[in-house]
Order: sequence, then structure tokens, then C-alpha cells
Amino acid sequence: MFQTIPIWEIDNYIDYKDNIMIIDLRNRQSYQKAHIRNAVNYPYEEMDRWIGSLPKDKLLIFYCARGGQSMMVCRNLEPYGYHVVNIANGIAYYRGKYMVWG
Repeated sequence: MFQTIPIWEIDNYIDYKDNIMIIDLRNRQSYQKAHIRNAVNYPYEEMDRWIGSLPKDKLLIFYCARGGQSMMVCRNLEPYGYHVVNIANGIAYYRGKYMVWG
């Protein structure tokens, strides 16, 4: 079973873990308004286009607006050998030091 973490724990992953990839599943407009530093924007609606390019040698940390889409992506990827983490409740409550405002 994949791990689900509260949004405030993302700082610990960024500060203390190498070899991670943070993926923002929201649409491009939402990503441009605000996102977690170094997160890449792979919109959920375009998943068919990007899902095959995800690395299996990195810890993939997914977030969305409220946590539902990231949970579904993690649930779908884990059986295929991906190391995934879901951020519960999404980015809506994050105000940490890695927030980038557009």
C-alpha cells in the first residue's frame, strides 16, 4: 500500500530526501498561480500522455488541489512497481517554505 502524508510533511521530503520527483496534477493555470518549488506540472486530465514517462527509480510524490486525484494516480501506479506517495488533502492547506507564488 502506498503512503499518504499530510501536506506539511512535504518539507521533510524536500529537505532530507534525494531522488524524489514532486508532481502537481492540477491544471496549468492553477500550477502557475502557486505550486511547490521544483514540482513538475503533469495535469491529471493529460495523464495518458505523460504516464509512460515517469521514472521507476525515484520516489514520486503526487499532489492535486484536494487529494482525490493524487490518491487515484498513486493507486493506479503502485501495482506497476512505482514508488509513490500521496499528499492528503492536496495543496489547498500548504503555506510552507517551498510554496512558489505566481
